[in-house]
Amino acid sequence: MPQDGEPSPVTDDERRALRVALAARRERLAHGGRAFALALFGLVAAAVLLRLPDTWWVPAVGFVAIAGFLFRLSNWKCPLCGERLPTRGGRVCRGCGASIDE
Repeated sequence: MPQDGEPSPVTDDERRALRVALAARRERLAHGGRAFALALFGLVAAAVLLRLPDTWWVPAVGFVAIAGFLFRLSNWKCPLCGERLPTRGGRVCRGCGASIDE
């Protein structure tokens, strides 16, 4: 029985659901990352080929890079409880205690 402030134990069904949700989330992040990389590459290639001034395309590259970063941050949450997952030094959700390892 968990004490106050401790997460409750995760059942096997919740663990399976978490693994499926994490796999789907990883795939969504991979597809999003590829889309943002393609957008950056296309933007820079078009700017170089069309010989656009730096003052036009450099801010656009920054915007696409920041949008990709925000997309990544917004999708890095626990599928069970919605708490942000640790980026360093943790393999367990701080909100519900579910392991984020496969």
